Amino acid sequence: MPHATKSRPAQRPGSGMAARLLPALALVMALALAACAAPRQPLSLTIAHMNDTHSALEPSDENLTVDADGQRQIVRAKLGGMARLKTALDEVRAGEKNVLTLHAGDAVQGTLYFNVFQGAPEFEFLNALGLDAMSLGNHEFDRGPAQLGRMLALARFPVLSANIDASEEPALAGSIRPYAILRFGAEPVGVIGSTTPSTPLMTKDVGRARFLDPAPAIRAAVAQLQAQGVNKIILLSHNGYDADQELAKTVAGLDVIVGGHTHTLLGDRARLASLGLKPAGPYPTVIQGPEGAAVLVVQAWKWGEVLGVLSMSFDAEGRITGHSAAPRLVAGDGFRMGGVALDPASADGKAVRAAVEASGIARVYPENPAMLAKLAPYAAKIAAFQNAPLGATAAKDMIRGTATDPGPLVADAYLAKMPGAQIAFVGAGGIRRDLLAGPLTQGQIMGVLPFGNTLVTLDLSGAQIKDALEDAVEFRLTTRPPENNDPNKIVVVHTAGLSYVIRPLQPKGKRIADLVLRPAAGTATPLDMTATYRLVTNSFLAGGGDGLTTLKNAVGNRVDTGYIEHDVFAEYLAALGAKGDISPPPARVVIEAPTGAGKLRSSLERAAERAELLSRAA
Repeated sequence: MPHATKSRPAQRPGSGMAARLLPALALVMALALAACAAPRQPLSLTIAHMNDTHSALEPSDENLTVDADGQRQIVRAKLGGMARLKTALDEVRAGEKNVLTLHAGDAVQGTLYFNVFQGAPEFEFLNALGLDAMSLGNHEFDRGPAQLGRMLALARFPVLSANIDASEEPALAGSIRPYAILRFGAEPVGVIGSTTPSTPLMTKDVGRARFLDPAPAIRAAVAQLQAQGVNKIILLSHNGYDADQELAKTVAGLDVIVGGHTHTLLGDRARLASLGLKPAGPYPTVIQGPEGAAVLVVQAWKWGEVLGVLSMSFDAEGRITGHSAAPRLVAGDGFRMGGVALDPASADGKAVRAAVEASGIARVYPENPAMLAKLAPYAAKIAAFQNAPLGATAAKDMIRGTATDPGPLVADAYLAKMPGAQIAFVGAGGIRRDLLAGPLTQGQIMGVLPFGNTLVTLDLSGAQIKDALEDAVEFRLTTRPPENNDPNKIVVVHTAGLSYVIRPLQPKGKRIADLVLRPAAGTATPLDMTATYRLVTNSFLAGGGDGLTTLKNAVGNRVDTGYIEHDVFAEYLAALGAKGDISPPPARVVIEAPTGAGKLRSSLERAAERAELLSRAA
């Protein structure tokens, strides 16, 4: 392996809080040992990192906008994929002496590979990439602690989270470490893991694992590392870009934060704009830490489409004396334009490739043959199911987060399945893939709705319907704010049978307005706060997921139908397809916030409200 030899981190006894917080005597002994240790030396280190790969073992489709043939053109590109990531990583390792390879969580959930194989291939490929450490993400818990324990047993790298106490959860006890120490020659580098404390509200089942406030847990881990003579410390965080910046400002002793969770694109604004992409901030984002030193905050977008590359020079005292950044968009050479595949050897294919690479941030990489061979048996099993046709055709691309978002169509499917219901709720976060134009397959539908949730009906008052939507907006603002805190980008619940307005700059209780009942046949009428309505949603939201505690606590009639949402959606699309091509229905949510109206609440305000939200949920 081209990068420096690293010792495997020693197993730490236990994973409970007693094991995390060293007793006074042990701390004194550790300090004494550190004082006798060999003097630290300068170190040049390169971090290669990824996050939120979400079972994207194969390349993902992404729209890029490039200058080709003298005009701006929208092209469909193949980005990422494990075989291509391996080639990009090998290039980094060949060019740099000391390379630390990190994953900031959410390695699973999002494609059929996870639905069918339950995480085994994901960890096989992460092993093959040569990861040095990974932090736990919230989606690692999507199949419960027992399955997570089985996945962790496959990992040939330490899996980290300082703020998860799994000592009382038998399936996980001893499997999650607060930190790891990796050595480059004689120089130790500490890597601390951290996971969003909102995980119990965002996933299926965390068992008896306890999620603690990240900042105190990270401070404790920093103290333990420093007591062992480690003066170069990296936080591997699945808390989100905004939270990471707050941690950089408030937790002393950190040099770099490698993040995930929010799928944040960072980088040079002009270079990314040349591809039609807009970053949320620079790569790295430089934050002044509590002791005055710079803390470098990075994240690598999503699905392995970006490989983050950050190089630093440390002096003997562990201070960063210089850094350089070379994140790269990992692209293939097969592009589509106007729905037509371009021959890479053609003039158009060469022109598009040249335009993509002219950005200075995107590079075209071949796929690693050994990784392709490893993928082949899994892909063959997926293909038989994935290619089964539905007998329906999408008339146009339905892209999440746009006016053609497939969410309202999913909500329509819920309502059609349960004719006694008047309103349907679908969480925007539960829609995991775009629905692209052309003949639809069963695999596409499971890619859109991969979680296997069931449909649940509840009887609620109009006031409870409003309160549930208030819950959803509050949860989004306090746990995962929109990019750049832009109030124009908050869509939390897609609906059928109901339209409403979000006023995100208002306080909680006044953010949801103009609720109108809109039956498929009949007259639209204002929602009556005192009347009772039947809602159909999925088991995740009905159980209080994404902060919808009003639904969790509702005591009226509640029935879990057992209908699996992706089956319901496929059935609905097949019925629509018999009548013609399918177009997205109009959105039912209006965001009432003028462009440029200002930022949303500060990170500190959101953190305090998140803690209160978790306390209420408990």
